[in-house]
Amino acid sequence: MKKILGLFFSVLMMFAASADALAGTTVGGTVDVRGRWRQNNDDLNNDRSGSVALWEQKMNLWLDAKIAEGLSGYVELQSRGSDGFQAWGTNRGDNASNQMMFENESFNSIQFRYAYIDFMIPKTPVGIKIGHFPLVLGHSIWVDTSYWGSDGLLISSSPIKELMVGFGSFKFSETAANGNPSDTDLYVLMASYTFMPKNTAGFNLSYLARSGKAFVAGATDADRFDRSLYNFMLAADGALDFGLGYKFEFDFQAGTLYDYASPALTDVTAGGFALLLGATYGIADIVEAKFNFGYGSGDKISTNNKNEGYINFNNFGYTMVYEDIVGQKTGNSTLGAGDFGLNNTMYINVSAGATPMKDMSVGMDIFYLMSIEENYAGQKKNIGFEVDLNFGYQIYKNLKWTFLAGYFMPGDHYETVNSTDTVKTDAAWAFEQVLSLGF
Repeated sequence: MKKILGLFFSVLMMFAASADALAGTTVGGTVDVRGRWRQNNDDLNNDRSGSVALWEQKMNLWLDAKIAEGLSGYVELQSRGSDGFQAWGTNRGDNASNQMMFENESFNSIQFRYAYIDFMIPKTPVGIKIGHFPLVLGHSIWVDTSYWGSDGLLISSSPIKELMVGFGSFKFSETAANGNPSDTDLYVLMASYTFMPKNTAGFNLSYLARSGKAFVAGATDADRFDRSLYNFMLAADGALDFGLGYKFEFDFQAGTLYDYASPALTDVTAGGFALLLGATYGIADIVEAKFNFGYGSGDKISTNNKNEGYINFNNFGYTMVYEDIVGQKTGNSTLGAGDFGLNNTMYINVSAGATPMKDMSVGMDIFYLMSIEENYAGQKKNIGFEVDLNFGYQIYKNLKWTFLAGYFMPGDHYETVNSTDTVKTDAAWAFEQVLSLGF
């Protein structure tokens, strides 16, 4: 792996040294250093341990090559991690006597983030992108793989300037073996139309097909199930001349989530939906106010053969603490994981931001949150309120320092189930700073 990365870096340096000869080739990257501090994020309980403090770093290197008119290639490396960040001081197996000081992260902690070819078929309006690249559909509440990309093929065309139509095939998982095969593919048909400058509306129809046995070692025929999930999306966004911007998305899902081969198991069908509405109003690029509404259906605990919860594959985050870290309460002393998007959640958000100076920005978001369905009998639906603050300062043209803070005030959704329940309703908070260098 080190030899491969060494060769890649050598190629990057060669391109950088010959930038004049290859004017269409760009070599760049980013270095991000992040500090995070969190309290009560795991149990909302002041009387128990629940604080976290750590430093992390993320590195990206990319090569963007414009080979010819209508032909380009792109390759990007990123440090390993769920979002590319790695914690400082992580043990890499160093067995030296001084265990207090671990070695730096090694090159085998770097992975390819994107690697794809993008070209137009000569003398036609048809373009093809193939390889490993990000897939973002609509406003990202359904599918967003921009963190690490997806293997896929996208064919698109603009027969007229205002219209774009496309078809994509993407691989979510692949098992290249005859035994216990389990594959997941996503097929997308899409179209968008710019009906006036800066205003676009469109739709896409996604079909997620999963076939094979369960992703576990030694799976038998009884563990086999198929999945045929459809997601139909309508979306729009735009900006009007008097400073008003808007966005809209509606998703409806149908199909089969679990089509079991074993007759002893009951098949489960899908029936979720989601709605996203947003409006912004800006004044002279100095002050901006926003209103956002998000709604994602939840699964009723009274129905076993139908999942009515909104299912997604994305990075859609709206709050710093609740959605990203805490999640909903799913049972006695149990909090669900973060990064679940709009599933079983409604939120109302108002925010305001300002740019008091050319290189400075400040903003505040206030959220009211509610669950759509109860996760267990008798659970309340009032999730609570959250206030998020942000401050950004552009120190240099290529160096920015960002500060983020979130304060989550839980509602009665998290009230104790019984005397052994350790989840409480104490406030949780998070703070982080990110120093980002681009070159």
